[in-house]
Amino acid sequence: MDILWTSFIIGISLFLLWQVLFILPTKWFKVERIQWSSHEKKKIIQISDLHIRNMRVPLSKIQQLIKRERPDFIFLTGDFIDRNEQELPKLREFLQMIKETNVESYAVLGNHDRHLTNLELLENLFQAHDIRLLKNEFVEKEDCIIVGIDDYGRGHHDLEKSFAFTNPSGKDVLVLTHDPNILNEFEQNFSVFVAGHLHGKQVNIPYFFHFVDMGELPKKGIYKGKYETERGPIYISKGIGQSHLNFRFLVRSEITIHELGGS
Repeated sequence: MDILWTSFIIGISLFLLWQVLFILPTKWFKVERIQWSSHEKKKIIQISDLHIRNMRVPLSKIQQLIKRERPDFIFLTGDFIDRNEQELPKLREFLQMIKETNVESYAVLGNHDRHLTNLELLENLFQAHDIRLLKNEFVEKEDCIIVGIDDYGRGHHDLEKSFAFTNPSGKDVLVLTHDPNILNEFEQNFSVFVAGHLHGKQVNIPYFFHFVDMGELPKKGIYKGKYETERGPIYISKGIGQSHLNFRFLVRSEITIHELGGS
């Protein structure tokens, strides 16, 4: 009886430890607030790497945050699905939530989104929910230019096409893309650059990106947060969902609030 009781206590303890260390970080999302120098005062909410099959953050919590913050734009920086078309109904619920906030929203595709055999299904979802999908395109607003670059990791990017505009008045150039490793090919300047893809490691162990090849930036220790580059400042989100294995270790899910205002 003592052995059974001891085994039960050990089992419960291990289960609770697993929940606290590996599952809680996927549910208890962190709101990161990032300040940017800018000609205009704006607020952008960035949500990256849903991997909707593996996202545990309640949609109601996300919607409450958006309504409370009242951003000018929402930027969705790729990897909406993890594997296949079966995840699209759950993604539809997320996109409907975004639509109901009535915030002007833009999206770019990630490498996992290309797992779809019929990408048009995903593109139609964005259109149906009034979210502008940018595939190497720009949108010129009265006070800024929004540039959306398609996924670099699978070779769908086109920087020349994305930056096919003139900017004589010096408007802020706001770039959204999925894979930050595209910076290796950048010759254009920008005011704001936001990306995801790297999940802040997702499993925070030393030298992780020396064992798992995710590009040149993470090998240099650049895989989350804000950095200054020769072309402008960048921010890499830790993402809100999980890729492959549905857990995190010492890395919480993230929603990012970018606050632009005042040079």
